[in-house]
Amino acid sequence: MVMGQCVWMMLFVMVLGTVQGFSIPTPRMIRKRIHRTIAGNTCSNKVVQSPKLFMATDDNPQDDATSDDDDDEDDWPEEIHEEYWLDTEAEQDTSISLGEAIAQGQVVLCVPDVATSDDCLALFSAGLQACERRSTPAARGRSRFSVSDPQAFPNDIVLRCDEMLLRVLDYVDDVIPSIYETLFEPNDEWLQYQPLNAQLEQPTVPPLEYLAETCTGIRDLYMTSELEWSEGEPAINIYEQNGYFGAHKDHLAMTILIPLTQPTQDFAGGGTGFWKGNREVDENPSTPPDLVIKPPAGSALIFGGDVTHAGMPVKQGYRSVFVCSMSTKTPASAPDRLHGMQAPPQVSPNFKGTM
Repeated sequence: MVMGQCVWMMLFVMVLGTVQGFSIPTPRMIRKRIHRTIAGNTCSNKVVQSPKLFMATDDNPQDDATSDDDDDEDDWPEEIHEEYWLDTEAEQDTSISLGEAIAQGQVVLCVPDVATSDDCLALFSAGLQACERRSTPAARGRSRFSVSDPQAFPNDIVLRCDEMLLRVLDYVDDVIPSIYETLFEPNDEWLQYQPLNAQLEQPTVPPLEYLAETCTGIRDLYMTSELEWSEGEPAINIYEQNGYFGAHKDHLAMTILIPLTQPTQDFAGGGTGFWKGNREVDENPSTPPDLVIKPPAGSALIFGGDVTHAGMPVKQGYRSVFVCSMSTKTPASAPDRLHGMQAPPQVSPNFKGTM
């Protein structure tokens, strides 16, 4: 009887902690650090349909892949992400890590199947319901809803988003640790690898040094609320016919974008366009994107904050994505950029989403 009460209490604390923005460690949170080298794919001025590889599925979710044997295979299989190089010369440079390549806007990564079809359908459906409740028409055919907005999404949707994001962070920490080491870990080189801010200035305030001792990965930063987010994010975007997101930069260390609808099945057109050149290209490029990626629903695109990119116009149907941009929190981080999955206390007057 006492054992049963303890189990129920642990489950209650874990669920409550996730809703409030912190997580209680579970066996699946413990990952072995591994380094992997993946062969890159060169793409230039063309649309890429990412191959379908299976990790998290409805029949065999990734979260169920836990083991008590340290000698068993890691939760994540080898060589499962794709590399799309915007800088083909950098692709041949073996002296730089993937973390440095992302910081310099040279590569876009695609991690397949971080979300199940049930996850994608649930989040897309919740986004459509939020669209139906809004009183104003979508600007440029795009509706944007903060996951943390309790008026837009119930707790079960927040929990799905939390779990989905943690799968991506686990993969990045385990398989590509150079992303944390280059872009997030507090050290003497942290400032030089950060993207320019919205005022096109290099950040000058580093994170607090103690974070390097208490956090060993991006997941740790997330669980301890030590991340700064793009305003109103994480968010779910819904693109209707003719909907688009103009060319822009995210100005934070890393962006994760997870499509929730299937290209060709759910929408025509769309995808995410990328321009090569990093800081040499502004947010008003005069040429079409060099690369357009349309990954399957449930994949995760990962790229840096200086890369100019755009949500390409949807010709028909609905395109939906889960998106969040993040950096390590610093003393200069604005209070309205620290809420993550928690309801934010405020947003700026120019914020174009919910809340």
